[in-house]
Amino acid sequence: MPETGAALEVLHPGLLTTVQDTGRRARAQGFPAAGAADPVAFRLAGALVGNTRGEAALEVTLRGPRLRVHAPAVLALCGAPFAATLDGRPFPLWRAVAVRPGQVLDVGTAPRGLRAVLAVRGGLNVPSVAGSASTDLRGGFGGQGGRALRAGDVLSGHAVRPGVPPAGVVAPAGRTPVGPAHVLRVLPTAEATPELLRALPGRAFRVMPQADRMGVRLAGRLPAAANPGRLSLPTVPGAVQLPPDGQPILLLPDAGTHGGYPVPLVVAGVDVPRLGQLRPGDRVGFQVVTLEAARAALGAQERLLRGVAQTLAWHWRTGGPGVRD
Repeated sequence: MPETGAALEVLHPGLLTTVQDTGRRARAQGFPAAGAADPVAFRLAGALVGNTRGEAALEVTLRGPRLRVHAPAVLALCGAPFAATLDGRPFPLWRAVAVRPGQVLDVGTAPRGLRAVLAVRGGLNVPSVAGSASTDLRGGFGGQGGRALRAGDVLSGHAVRPGVPPAGVVAPAGRTPVGPAHVLRVLPTAEATPELLRALPGRAFRVMPQADRMGVRLAGRLPAAANPGRLSLPTVPGAVQLPPDGQPILLLPDAGTHGGYPVPLVVAGVDVPRLGQLRPGDRVGFQVVTLEAARAALGAQERLLRGVAQTLAWHWRTGGPGVRD
């Protein structure tokens, strides 16, 4: 079969659908990280369709888009359990699916979690800005004109041989948990006070409606240290800011590069993908862990993800057992 590039026509954009990839490494130049809010879902969706270089994909939020496919394509949808259909029939998550021209994919809604990634074999063909194709909604650059998708948009993909999708499905152990209850492993920073650390065990917080790609505010209070002279310092996705009202803010990929609020906790890297699935109303607790424990958990997650990716890459290199449409 000759090489072709996917072409997706947006019939309905969904609530918030953006182009994302692995994000920018230019925070020192003032660029927020951006990138997929659930990077595990992004990696697995890309691996399922045979993408190996972090090719751009679509991130869908709460209510996904309706898309008409105009060229042979292989798609994979990973993340929260969206009720997706292809020409009115159920579209499976966590596996690659061959799609014919003229078919319509409707991503629908999810009862739990918040986001999913729709990967296209070959990746989406959008310009790179500061080393990434990701959409920065606040800055208005990257992705599809620096904005969320609109009805009538047509997204093209890089030309690639469609191939036969692998038969396998990503096992639940490799997926990001989607709640509604979350326990986030956190590391204390130099700004963590003894009073705050004593208050954490058993304390439950609720995700408030103020939740977007910049940050998630939690209902529930922690002892906040007053420091009006604190300088604005660099921040990272996963940082837990504590404003004077004591209600924590979890920073996500679109957060600014600096902030003036104290940051007494940082979410362990292994749990950062869970931040992208926090949905208003979810419950959140914090578990303080050591740096060694955080590294061990991240290492175990990385070995699992690499194992899945290597197996899928082998399939696409060799044309192993697959599912024919």
